[in-house]
Amino acid sequence: MKKSERQMMIKQMVLNEEISTQDELLNKLKNKGIDATQATISRDIKELNLVKTPSANGGTKYTIYQNNQLTIEDKLSSTLREVVDNITQVQFMNVVKTIPGNAHVIGALMDDIPFTEVVGTVAGNDTIMIISKNETEATKMYNYLSERMNTTLKS
Repeated sequence: MKKSERQMMIKQMVLNEEISTQDELLNKLKNKGIDATQATISRDIKELNLVKTPSANGGTKYTIYQNNQLTIEDKLSSTLREVVDNITQVQFMNVVKTIPGNAHVIGALMDDIPFTEVVGTVAGNDTIMIISKNETEATKMYNYLSERMNTTLKS
């Protein structure tokens, strides 16, 4: 199956069903006879501008982000407000806890912005580590992220 056909199928599923995780999306694709890897689905999610939004049952679901006029920084700010539980600075790193299944979204956005304060990111299911060169740069990043969330978080 071509990439464009797979992505069209993903769009249709996201519009017609509540899909809350990449695993759920992978399983639904497999049920329709489409084989894809988690890495492929992750790229598709980014290219299709899928974001997590609140669902009717109190959880989250993938939605197609319609306003492509926003900058990456705006997308990061919006995502931080929607999915981050807390941020903790630990020496030269910031540890960001998200609702499950969202750390990779923050990581991908962080990787797309050329922050001089960031050496690299490591994202899991619900935690992302943002690594800086030193504690001063980590503090700048902590302040940047906290301001984007419009709230003061515990450190």
